[in-house]
Amino acid sequence: MIKGKIWFSPAGSMPLIGIVKVENKMGEIKYYIGTGLGINEEEDARYISMYGAHFPFESGEKLFNL
Repeated sequence: MIKGKIWFSPAGSMPLIGIVKVENKMGEIKYYIGTGLGINEEEDARYISMYGAHFPFESGEKLFNL
């Protein structure tokens, strides 16, 4: 289940970069980073949660708890 998302807009016509916070079925919090398909915010977040690269837990905690 997606618990949070943060978006970054790079310069030019590059796609948005997203970091998503996910709680898995075991109750563990994981973070993923990637780009979406540009469909909509929810679909892009889901896509990143499935196909994005792992984002360091400590960095995700700091970023989402500012």
